[in-house]
Amino acid sequence: MNKILLRAHHLVLGACLLLAAPALWSCNSQTTYQKQVAEHQNQLKIIDEDTIHKYLDKRNLLKKARRTNSGLYVVDSVAGTGLAVTTGKQVRVKYIGRFLSNGAHPASTGYPASYGNPNYPQGTIFDNSSENHTQCGCVVFTGGSGAIPGFNEGLLLMRQGDRKLLLIPSYLAYGPTGSASIPADSALMFDVEILEVF
Repeated sequence: MNKILLRAHHLVLGACLLLAAPALWSCNSQTTYQKQVAEHQNQLKIIDEDTIHKYLDKRNLLKKARRTNSGLYVVDSVAGTGLAVTTGKQVRVKYIGRFLSNGAHPASTGYPASYGNPNYPQGTIFDNSSENHTQCGCVVFTGGSGAIPGFNEGLLLMRQGDRKLLLIPSYLAYGPTGSASIPADSALMFDVEILEVF
């Protein structure tokens, strides 16, 4: 009787191990995937930082630029005197978005970054508020939301009448997935003017 119980116990234990094995394998592969994603993002942070830095240096804007803790770079063009953009406030904005890099691969550095997607040349305009067919040629955003993280953060550093250049690393833009018109891992640049805060 003890042998039968012991054998049954071993069968149950074996079945449990077989059932648990796929979960253990998927945990291991998920951990590997997460490591690959983190490694890729760390490589792109270095590339983006180098690309932005070289872009600013090439245009003698390095001394005017300030870097936020997140990695966003902001260059003041015109200082406004109106209301500050705050979370939840409506903001009427004019902007032009350009590719700063076009999905650079880890082997590339500098501006323009090499080995990117040739269908999206650096400096090319990918979005322009004046093309949205509104009378003001502008777009209304809500401060702190509704756009990519770097753009949201940049808006919250502005006030009515401001015009700033926002240089956004890929991880604060569309990241490794990209979008319909933005290749993955692209650093972006926006020339933004705040027309009205209301």
